[in-house]
Amino acid sequence: MKIKMLPNWCKKLGLLIFTVGFIISGYKDFMMGFTRALDATKFNYFENLFSNSVIHLLEIGSILGMVIYLMSREKIEDDYINKLRLESFQLTSFIGLAITIISYSISEEIKLTLDYFIILFLWFYLIIFALKKRIY
Repeated sequence: MKIKMLPNWCKKLGLLIFTVGFIISGYKDFMMGFTRALDATKFNYFENLFSNSVIHLLEIGSILGMVIYLMSREKIEDDYINKLRLESFQLTSFIGLAITIISYSISEEIKLTLDYFIILFLWFYLIIFALKKRIY
């Protein structure tokens, strides 16, 4: 099966969109975790510039940027790259299902939104595909 892919230059566009969205939307959470601060008001730099709906749109933009990056062609695109994509997607799906089932069976009280699972899925796919591409 031949998959329609975006051109190779879309990798740069997707990386740019992901980086901008990720930095602006995740700055406060990253700094709170990095400094172990309990007071979130110290890191409200972007929250003071943008409203919550704009920050939410930037979170969606970071997810879309990663999807654009992952759906872009490689410089050398052949059937073997398509096979690696399929294997990576399958392995990522199994890992994502296992994490979801294990986390739900450990505690029903886990309050994670859908974007955590989407970002985790996309990161796993990106890492597995890169590792498979380097190994083979």
